[in-house]
Amino acid sequence: MFGTKRRFITALFLCMLLFAVRAEDRTFVLGGEAGWNSLSVSRGIGRGTGRLGREALVLDSTRSSADSRPDMSLSFDDPAIRDGAGNYELVRSNLHAVGQNRSRHGAGAALATGEGSALVLRGRPGSLFSTPGETGSFRIDFWLKPEVVDNGVIVFRWRSARTGSGSSYYQSIRAGIMRNRLEWIFSNVWTDASGRGVDVSLRGRKNLVPGKWAHHELSFDALSGLIEYRLDGTAEDIRHLTSTGTERGDVYSAILGSPADVELAIGYSGLMDEFRVVRDGPMDQDIDVRKERLVKYRTSGGRFETIPLDTGGRGSEILRVDCVATRPPRTDVAFFVRAGDNHFEWTDDSPAWIPVSSGADIRGVTGQFFQIAGELYPDGTGSATPVVSSVTVSWRRDPPPLPPARVSAEAADGSVTVRWNASIESDTAGYLVYYGSRPGEYLSPGSPADVGDRLEATIPGLENGKPYYFAVSAYDSGGPSHSGPLSAETFARPLPEWRRAR
Repeated sequence: MFGTKRRFITALFLCMLLFAVRAEDRTFVLGGEAGWNSLSVSRGIGRGTGRLGREALVLDSTRSSADSRPDMSLSFDDPAIRDGAGNYELVRSNLHAVGQNRSRHGAGAALATGEGSALVLRGRPGSLFSTPGETGSFRIDFWLKPEVVDNGVIVFRWRSARTGSGSSYYQSIRAGIMRNRLEWIFSNVWTDASGRGVDVSLRGRKNLVPGKWAHHELSFDALSGLIEYRLDGTAEDIRHLTSTGTERGDVYSAILGSPADVELAIGYSGLMDEFRVVRDGPMDQDIDVRKERLVKYRTSGGRFETIPLDTGGRGSEILRVDCVATRPPRTDVAFFVRAGDNHFEWTDDSPAWIPVSSGADIRGVTGQFFQIAGELYPDGTGSATPVVSSVTVSWRRDPPPLPPARVSAEAADGSVTVRWNASIESDTAGYLVYYGSRPGEYLSPGSPADVGDRLEATIPGLENGKPYYFAVSAYDSGGPSHSGPLSAETFARPLPEWRRAR
């Protein structure tokens, strides 16, 4: 009695152990110590600092622009200052590079300490400030975060001369701080109908605030003659450079003379970021384009996708997605999953992406390959981003079927018939019969034999008098390549009819 009870307890323990092994959940981690190398798509996504100082996903603050070909583009993302448009070369710089934690956009900004001409650039032929003649429409815009607001500070300066009507004219463009406001002064850049130079000045109405980023934009439309200065997207001052000084009348032309260097941040103390000059740009851009230039993070947010991740077995099931993230007020993160057995046939939209919630159970998403996507959304002002430190995906591999519990072999002349009980797995689709002439070595020609969904098979062509050893495994809808463990081994020796009859 006690032996029977002991065998029952042992069998029950083995069954529980087998179930636990077969039901083991697995995880795949993005971020944290694992890093983000498994991403295949990263649109509008940048890198920041997350939990424990490790790399995290954030919205990319690199400035987006509809300007496909700027005349000058200084992002200050690289400590080695360069013009991203390739039209200006560096002559001299006293600026210091700062990192993403102090920038307005992108990976860095420039810090000026108020010492002389902080940055001098020389244009190549074809650039706006090194090409004599009519300018056409243009726009100059940049971000400033002054430490102090001192009178006489010059943010931008260009000085040259041109000849017209037999005379030489001094020319200059200057943007400087006067009485806590930014002021633009143009000398002899525009010419009236008689060929005389026209002086133009535009001044901001709002005071600049130390320690606060502000966006400055000066634009001239050569078709209408409208010149406008905007601060943080709001018009501060406008002029009509026409014969009447209004929207009507003949438009004055902006004509630049001899090539000359561009100087930035003369006596300025503070940060500067994203300095751009655009020629022939659309000055009448709609309100959405203007707003997009003012936000730190694109209001459309960003998206990342992983590569298709291989679970190693068909029918694996995604269980949940857990995200470690910081969400400032009114920011958010959304997740999507999809799965299938052949990722080579996938497109952007097929199989469909299924929205899921972090920490919630997922049901019915199965396949050998799965893919995870996430979308990060800024707040309504585009000034705050969520920070995703890590994403953990839990999944369960669909185990292959268990082998038959009982296998027997019956010898015949040159063959053996193997019989077995059905696997207890409901998704069993077929069986493989392994055989060989040594115990545990099933290397005979034709082994293993795929016998389909049958419970017996006759193995022909065997050598009489030679021992053969047999085992059976089951497979599911994944096919023979997804077969399970082998059954217990059985033995048979084929014999001629007359030998078996004795």
